[in-house]
Order: sequence, then structure tokens, then C-alpha cells
Amino acid sequence: MYDVDPTGLDDTSTVDGVIEVAIEQFSEHGFPETRLDNIARISGMSKRMIHYHFGDKKGLYHRCLVEAVEKITPVGDEMTADTTVPVEGVTKLVEAVYSRLLRHPDCVRLLAMESLHKVMNLRELAHLHNQSEIALHLDRLLMIGQDAGAFRPGIAAEDLFYLIGSLAFYRVTNQDLMINLFDLDPASAENTDGVRRMIIDAVLSFLTANIRDSGHDSYLVADMAGDHEPQSALGIYDAEDIG
Repeated sequence: MYDVDPTGLDDTSTVDGVIEVAIEQFSEHGFPETRLDNIARISGMSKRMIHYHFGDKKGLYHRCLVEAVEKITPVGDEMTADTTVPVEGVTKLVEAVYSRLLRHPDCVRLLAMESLHKVMNLRELAHLHNQSEIALHLDRLLMIGQDAGAFRPGIAAEDLFYLIGSLAFYRVTNQDLMINLFDLDPASAENTDGVRRMIIDAVLSFLTANIRDSGHDSYLVADMAGDHEPQSALGIYDAEDIG
């Protein structure tokens, strides 16, 4: 750590600017090939001050991962539909997640590269971002929909995150492969809207399909199938909360 007082030298927007440049560089070149010298030159912050704020290259990289997850996570009003209809609520949330991913393709590429190359070994790190707000909101929608008979049981918020993320990430991470194999650019304007419709329809079909109840609470989360009674939204939320 450098013994430097940054007061008056670097404000918050300058630090944010370095992170923005670093996300772009790491997502394009990968961790090994990205140089702090290039980030300093493009961002306008000296390499010395980058070390002051982030410690080292890995410290900056970790900060970029945290920022990337934050940028693609919708919050508050982005997720909340002005309706008590579960299908409309889920549709609003899916569109909010997809819109975030569209606006930040560099973040998608960075997170996908980290999952493949394991620079930081995410399994041993603390959570990059608190996902409780979106998870609780989606759990609430699922329970209300299941109580109303609109959604089938056995689906958890994590299942929908996996489904939405798989389709949305593929559009960015496999763009060149799709062009090579099928002469189809999933990131074109027409196909960007098509993927949006596909994700919404896939999620709603998944939720409303006439499939036999497996007895599990989720496809992905370990549970004790058949060992407990399914929860009801009425047992958790006030009647006015579920309309």
C-alpha cells in the first residue's frame, strides 16, 4: 500500500471510471493479458493511484467482479409490476433481468470468463453481491402463483435464475459460434428482441406446464423431498401483500 493521501487527487467518479475501463479490458483480454499500464493510460488514473485504491491487479479484478454482478442485478421498482397477477409479475422481473444483461455485455463476458478460468476461485470467496432482494421477490411471486393454481409446484427462484441466465448469457458468450454454425447473430437488433421473447415464453411455459409434481421443491436446490408440507404464501405474507 502506498503512503499517499488521495484527497483532492481522485474522486469517486475517477475510481468508478477505472473500474469501468478495467471491466472492459479484463472481459476483452482476460486476466493474464490485461496490463495495469493500459488501464492507467485509458482511465487517466496513474498506476500508483490504482495500486493505492485497489492494492494490486487481483484486487482491481475482484472489485470488477463485484461491480459486474451489481450492474446486472435489477433492484426495486425495476422488478415490481403494478399488478397482483403472478404471470405479469414474473414477466416484469424477467424483462428487468434481461434489460440489465443487455446494457452490460462486458460484465457478462467477464463473469463467464471467470467461471471458466477461475482466477479468483469463486467457491472460496464471500458472495460477490447480496441477491436476497431479487430472490425474495421471485420466491414471493412463485408462491402466490402456486397458491392461485397458476404455477406448478416444485420450482424455486434459483431454477428460474439458472434458466434466464443460461439463455441470456449464451447470446453474448456464444455469439461468434452461432454466426459460424448457423449464420445467425443473436446480438442483432431483431434477435435481441427475439431472445427476450424466447426467455419470457420459456420461463412462463416452464412455470405453467402440465407436468406431474415430482415432490421436490426445486430442480437445483437439495431438499428433503416428501418430508415436509409445501409452503403457502398466506402463511408468510399478509393478505394485502398478495392481493
